[in-house]
Amino acid sequence: MNKTYIVAEVGPNHNGSFQLALEFVEKLSLIGVDAIKFQLAVPELLYSKDSFKATYQKKGDNEESALEMSLRNQLTRNEHISLYNKCREAGTDYLCTAFDIQSLKFLNENMDLPYFKIASGEIFSLDIIEYISKCNKPIILSSGMASYSEIETCINIINKISNKEITVLHCISNYPTPYEDVNMNVMLELKKRFGYSVGFSDHTLGNKSSLTAVAMGASIIEKHVTLDKTLPGPDHQASSTIEEFDELVKSIRRVEKIKGTRVKKLSLQEKEIASMARKSIVSKRDILPGEIIKEEDICYKRPGTGFLPTEKQLVVGKKVATKIEADRVIQRKYLS
Repeated sequence: MNKTYIVAEVGPNHNGSFQLALEFVEKLSLIGVDAIKFQLAVPELLYSKDSFKATYQKKGDNEESALEMSLRNQLTRNEHISLYNKCREAGTDYLCTAFDIQSLKFLNENMDLPYFKIASGEIFSLDIIEYISKCNKPIILSSGMASYSEIETCINIINKISNKEITVLHCISNYPTPYEDVNMNVMLELKKRFGYSVGFSDHTLGNKSSLTAVAMGASIIEKHVTLDKTLPGPDHQASSTIEEFDELVKSIRRVEKIKGTRVKKLSLQEKEIASMARKSIVSKRDILPGEIIKEEDICYKRPGTGFLPTEKQLVVGKKVATKIEADRVIQRKYLS
């Protein structure tokens, strides 16, 4: 059974507080997530003087610039190293999205990350993509805002030196995403077009979309998480609480059990019901020893404890050894 890799996306929801970030690690590691993901940037390398915030980021702090918002929500590099170590102690992967080349190099040189994560907005950041192309590490590629041809361009750059292990995440870059915009079949099209594993970066409210993605074959689920939806900051309201994320993890594991494997196995209970519900070859009349069973001597009735109707050739034309009463399942011991 394939296990879905579940990523709890903290992003900036620690609000720049290392203590809040530690609380995320403590609580999320207890509910069985596979990875806890943070973000790292040097804001001055990310935002130009012409930068602006998305509409959803403006609520409650319209006077704050995009640069100021990013500066306020950063943790120090040493704090990220501490979080990496805390995650390892808790048996959970630490992941981090870098939004500039300096941050990416820091992460790669100071931590043994299981994946590089390329955010949707970084799909054409040549310095980041080309650096990743030179490294031998699996990649999670979010595809929000990108057309198929743009995704292909990015993948070609990633694979410029050698073919990489990539998981392409279907993603709608809208916070929160309405159900009618999810279009989960795109995830299957990504798999068909590019031949890579696929997953889903979920920005919808609730768990239905992630569970749908798992049922359709997602190998990775990424979803934002918060400690409190009422905290100040742009991402909290569209994020899951710890309790909601706990239910998501449990639900995904249930879906995995339901999906099972491609091996067709019958449970003991199903075998028992089969013996009751299937039909066997049954005698229409008393058949005496020495008689040859003819087609007109048999019919098919429950239970399925004798010869199957498809095994008629094992009964018709055979000599009877022991008297068979009418309306009885014909057993092997009755035949010569």
